Amino acid sequence: MSGHPQPPDAAPRPFRKAVAAAAIGNFIEWYDFALYGFFAKAIADTFFPSGDARASLLLTFAVFGMSFVVRPLGGLVFGYMGDRIGRRASLSLIVILISVASAAMAFVPGYDAIGIAAPILIFALRCVQGISAGGEWASSASYVVEHAPPGRRAFAGSWQTSTIALGMLTAALSAVAVSLSMGAEAAASWGWRVPFLVSLPLGLVGLYLRLRLGESPEFEKVDPGEAERRPLRATLSRDWRSILLIAGLTAAPTMCTYVLLVYGPTFLMTDLGMDPQQARLAGVAGFAFMAVAVVPASMLSDRFGRRPFLIAGAIWVAVSSLLTLSLMHTGRWYLVVAGLILTLVGDVMMLAPQPALFCELFPTSRRTSGVSIGYNLGVILFGGAGPYIAGTLVEVTASTYAPGWYLMGGATLSLIAATMTPETLRTSLRDGVTGLIGRRGNDPANLSVHEIAEA
Repeated sequence: MSGHPQPPDAAPRPFRKAVAAAAIGNFIEWYDFALYGFFAKAIADTFFPSGDARASLLLTFAVFGMSFVVRPLGGLVFGYMGDRIGRRASLSLIVILISVASAAMAFVPGYDAIGIAAPILIFALRCVQGISAGGEWASSASYVVEHAPPGRRAFAGSWQTSTIALGMLTAALSAVAVSLSMGAEAAASWGWRVPFLVSLPLGLVGLYLRLRLGESPEFEKVDPGEAERRPLRATLSRDWRSILLIAGLTAAPTMCTYVLLVYGPTFLMTDLGMDPQQARLAGVAGFAFMAVAVVPASMLSDRFGRRPFLIAGAIWVAVSSLLTLSLMHTGRWYLVVAGLILTLVGDVMMLAPQPALFCELFPTSRRTSGVSIGYNLGVILFGGAGPYIAGTLVEVTASTYAPGWYLMGGATLSLIAATMTPETLRTSLRDGVTGLIGRRGNDPANLSVHEIAEA
């Protein structure tokens, strides 16, 4: 995996168990969170009716984006909990929170039945989902990476990314299945509610698995005297550079995911006139590619480092975005899928090292707080707002190529951040990048594998 022979116990049972529990939670979290985007048209008709179909859709995506605004609140709460109480406690609470909120959306009456209360309730439940999602990524990334054997951190973290893609893939397949099995009219009327109901039993399974977990070994090594009393304040004052780097590095990958794969099917249907089923299946193909490709890419990152993949991926997205939009305009399913995968290659390059890299930027005592703040800041600005901004740009510019220019802008920002990011492949998890100042110069990349083991 890392370019060196692995001992027989390179993947011990606690590591595999940690990956499995984090993976099932990630799957549930992003299955629930993405359902809203894939049923955007039905939700717009049910809760945001107006005389203008595009206006209703933009309102629906505005609520989608607003749910990202509250994600930092979840990051702050669960980041603090993870650093003060432990990773296991925050992970267990997170998974049940989003499952209950998602299942509750299935029971909200439409606008025709209860008027303005309907969109208000949907907005409130989306905010609960956002708070939960705001804590999930950093908590699960910290937990998994802290269990990883030396030289396999990116590989461990890649399963988080892979199962996020699988969760979104399953949400997309649910939209296809509902439409095919019930017909378009029934699916738009009530069938879209069924996948939301599935969230509750899935959440109970995730809760059961996470309650059986032990605490992170890295967290247990933190001496009580070294623990941060105020991890949020400490990370904001000491690690603000790392927080800003994470926000910038998050820009292009989240835009690729939410603009191309969540907003993409709606864009193909409403703006390019593509058959709805073919548009949804194109998104399914994109998520499938991500889920499969990110794991081998992470294995290469464990061998060659984090920075090469971040830089190459950002350049790839910037160069390929307009070509992807051109292929999407053909309306031919196989060319649309080829176009999506073309840009997603760069997306995967950036996603593969991210969980490990982000964790390596912070010491154990304030890791979940730091990662939560940086990641959620990036996701708010570039992920949640992506579908709304992309749709608005199409409306304002009257150009269906506008999303491609938007992706290029995000890739440029991530490229700038990547060039400023230190190589963290051989960084001590306990100390993070901060603890390496003064050791063999100021370059974390100078640490040897032996020093990693000592740390």
